[in-house]
This record gives sequence, C-alpha cells and structure tokens, in this order.
Amino acid sequence: KPFVLVGQQFVADPSRGLVLWSYAHVPHGYIERYPGEVREAIIRQIERFAPGFREVIVDTHETSPEGLESWNPNIIGGDIAGGAMTGAQTVFRPKISPKPHRLRSGLYLASSATSPGAGVHGVAGWWAAEEALTDLRNIVTKLKR
Repeated sequence: KPFVLVGQQFVADPSRGLVLWSYAHVPHGYIERYPGEVREAIIRQIERFAPGFREVIVDTHETSPEGLESWNPNIIGGDIAGGAMTGAQTVFRPKISPKPHRLRSGLYLASSATSPGAGVHGVAGWWAAEEALTDLRNIVTKLKR
C-alpha cells in the first residue's frame, strides 16, 4: 500500500481543469515489474478511501522518476521534495552564514538545499527574498544620507 499524495488544484485555480494529481513514492531506482504496476497500486490505494474512483477515471498520464529528472534535473531520481530529510542532513545542512539565504549582498540562495530543507516548498525563497529586501532597504537608506 503505497503512500499516495493527491491534490485537486482546480479548487484554488479553476483554470487547471477537473484533474486529480497524484504522487506516490517509489524507492530510488525502482523498476516496474510490468507496465502500469505503480498506476494500479495508486488506484487501489485511492479506492480504499474513495470507493468507485476507478469508474470515474477518464484518462491517466504517468511520469517515471527518470522522466521527472529528465524534465527537471533538480528532481534527482524523481524526488519532488528536492533532497534528503534525514536527521544528519537536517543537522549538518550547510550554514554559509548566520543567514544561509544571503551569500553576500546581491547574491541569495533559495533552494531546497538550504534550510528549512527539502519539501518545505517556497520557504527558502521567501527567506531569500526577505534578505534581498533588507539589503535593498539598507542601500536606499545609505543613498538618502
């Protein structure tokens, strides 16, 4: 019974259409024993909580871990979270400075490789943007003097 994450983005953005997106984790390097094996496991898992789901499926599209990585090289091995969240990875995540999202004025880091870490979508970018705005305010303040 795989872990399956589903989302209906059209609820927040009707332009996305009546589509159900799903994601299921497979072990790194996993190869299906037969075509459609993972799709079938996902459908069975959704059926556990939404009986009759299979009957309303109009079409399916799937992307393998290799396909995801080919589409976006940051999705190594199909890992949409962008990296490990092991204890060691979290503790020893590089701290370039007291503010890891600011490398220097004008150079900011906003990736899942920075804290708070993989899977915390958007937070690193938010913090990097805050650093950039702080630097910009400081520059403007100096120019006004």
